[in-house]
Amino acid sequence: MADKRRLVIPLMPYLVLIAGLVMIFSSALIYATFQDMSRVAAGVAAVGTMVVAIAFFMRPEMIDELVRNRKTLLWINDIVLILLIIAIGVVLAHIGFRRNVRYDFTRNQMFTLSDQTRKIVSQLEKEVKVTAFFPAGSTEEQMVKELLQEYRRISGKLQFSFVDPYRDPMTVKAMNVAAPGTTIVQCEMSRKDLMANDVFERPSPYASPDTKPKFKGEQALTTALITVTSGIKKRISFVNGHGEATTSGFNGRDVAGLNELLIRENYDVDEVNLLESDISFETNLLVIIAPQRDFLDTELEKIRTFIKGRSGHLLVALDPLSETGNLEKFLLHDFGVLANHDVVIDPRGIQRQYWTVAPVLTNHPALSPIIESNLVCIMFHCRSLTAEGREGFTPVTYLETIENSWAKRNLKAGDEISLEYEEGKDARGPLKLAIAIEGTRNATASRILVFGDADFAGNAYISFGGNKDLIINSINWMLGQEKMISIRPKTVEIPEIVLDDAAANQIFTFCVIVSPLMIVFLGGLVFLLRRRM
Repeated sequence: MADKRRLVIPLMPYLVLIAGLVMIFSSALIYATFQDMSRVAAGVAAVGTMVVAIAFFMRPEMIDELVRNRKTLLWINDIVLILLIIAIGVVLAHIGFRRNVRYDFTRNQMFTLSDQTRKIVSQLEKEVKVTAFFPAGSTEEQMVKELLQEYRRISGKLQFSFVDPYRDPMTVKAMNVAAPGTTIVQCEMSRKDLMANDVFERPSPYASPDTKPKFKGEQALTTALITVTSGIKKRISFVNGHGEATTSGFNGRDVAGLNELLIRENYDVDEVNLLESDISFETNLLVIIAPQRDFLDTELEKIRTFIKGRSGHLLVALDPLSETGNLEKFLLHDFGVLANHDVVIDPRGIQRQYWTVAPVLTNHPALSPIIESNLVCIMFHCRSLTAEGREGFTPVTYLETIENSWAKRNLKAGDEISLEYEEGKDARGPLKLAIAIEGTRNATASRILVFGDADFAGNAYISFGGNKDLIINSINWMLGQEKMISIRPKTVEIPEIVLDDAAANQIFTFCVIVSPLMIVFLGGLVFLLRRRM
């Protein structure tokens, strides 16, 4: 009769072996995860190796059992395959982390930073620290944190931290924080405080019900970075006293919107009346937008001294049919720019108005980002310009019309404009709408920019298409701020979801009733099919 007694194999050596292998594997994880704990990892590996040796010492036959047992070999094969799959996953994750491709699927590309922000953050030369005071877990904290993480991806010189103002009142007091929702940007001794309403624009109680809250985080934070890292501010002076567009007016032709943008770009902005005072020695750029009355010779002499004597810069935007003969003669005599007495017609009929022109942007450093982004600029009631050139100044075409446009010439106030081209009377395109002039006498020579339209920079049109970037990039170029020539940060509307009772009931029915029943139905169907097979 055969002996059916089973061979009893002691379990303890195998448990000791498994414990040793686990320790060796744990040491590898410690070394890979915590680089500063290499000694601890080495110690755990050494102990694990000793435990494995003790297991084989307790049962020497275990080597033969592990190597020759078919079941053991299958287990080893499975373990090796699992480790290979894990290794492949780790390698792919490492490659994805080092060479990742990311895409922003949010509406309006909420977390895609503008070109200007990328350029400014990537060129940070000093350490910048951002401290945000938001309640932990709030929506505002999450939005600001995700934005700062995008900044952090571009430059390691920007560090940020969050403080809950209700849980850490000592830090609030130490940093002199006025209210929750404050974000502090610091660089060396410079500090800029952003209040909650600088980052989040909430609708007024008297606003339209359709008005949505807006997130202005990128706009505010990029401006703060410029402020704390740029050092000395440059001053821009707007000339008044001749019916020009004013920096404090909110009519369509005024430039309060432009004034706000320039302040965000870290410029000092003021106004100057040339009859009452001289141009300040702190002024770097003089701006004349939409003058309605002419200049006196004494005023023009001050401008001439500012440009030729102090290497100042001048930006002029003229409307058609304006009574500014002396100013136009000054531009022609000193810089070779002739402002023609005409109105440009664009046959494309933009916005169903033939005197609304979409200018062609030339290959100029200030215009390249706008061209690359395919933004369309709009000018309204334009006059054409002609460049003749003068000694010491080199003119280049800045903006022009399409080829099949034309200009109605020799017009006077009150004349009716025929939209048809009149041979021998009108001027065929392409026509110059803006001319940039650079001085050639020294490295810090003046830059002059003359536009044949002023409306594009006014409150009514500055937010249209690329107008905002056109005027700001032009000013940055004139002042030598090439690193700031880019596309401006955007303001993002925060979507709101409002559910009525019917929509809420539909969501409840689908999620709580229909979905579980579908799972039960499919499971039962699979069970029945398997029973039939």
